[in-house]
Amino acid sequence: MSLRTNRAGAVLEPRSGVPNRPAPSDSDITNVDIVVYVLATLGGAERTLYSEEIAAKSYEVAPSRFSWRLEIYRNWPDKYVAKTALEDAKKAEYGALVEGSYALDPAKDGWRLTTAGVKWARENSARVEAGLAIKSAPIPKREAERFRREIRGQRLFREFLKSRSIHGEAVYLFTDLLRCTPDAAPDLIAAKFNRVKAMAELIQDRDISEFVSACARAFPQFGDNLTRPSSLGPKEVAK
Repeated sequence: MSLRTNRAGAVLEPRSGVPNRPAPSDSDITNVDIVVYVLATLGGAERTLYSEEIAAKSYEVAPSRFSWRLEIYRNWPDKYVAKTALEDAKKAEYGALVEGSYALDPAKDGWRLTTAGVKWARENSARVEAGLAIKSAPIPKREAERFRREIRGQRLFREFLKSRSIHGEAVYLFTDLLRCTPDAAPDLIAAKFNRVKAMAELIQDRDISEFVSACARAFPQFGDNLTRPSSLGPKEVAK
């Protein structure tokens, strides 16, 4: 396949007729990489973050990517660039790294990392920092340590440690762990369990990871809800 060029010999992008721009030093870092990295460093595995929080921090680490276009406004972060990247990061084709939604109403706006997003951040943060030439920002784990203590204090977890298995009749203990009831809406159960899975991925505790996997296997009455993303936004899930 031959490359299309303009009269000056510059290679044109497919169908666009626009010359390819010289590759910047951070060309291998995408906007999706940046917003997922930012969400991780701000504690997005542990709590819901507003779109504007993510946009402001994304502008801080990559101002040329996340600012307004006009020169007189280049010092202003553009939340719609962050919004687009977050919505891409939510898609399966990008790995379903985040969950949540953008909204003008703060009560409906918010984003969190999924389990896949936590794993991605752990494996790719150093690459993003090197590409953007920024200092390492450790992912906060204060809430994660609280989560570890909370799970280890659960009766269902203690019983799991004895046999390395969970019986289906323990459903009330399972939903107690999620702070809901067995007859709660399937999407609510999925959303709460997804939070547990994300936190388990963050703390990398083998016993807790095996416990979470055992929970997913033990309760087939919830169908595939425990192994798929929830359709609820993070702020629709009760604390």
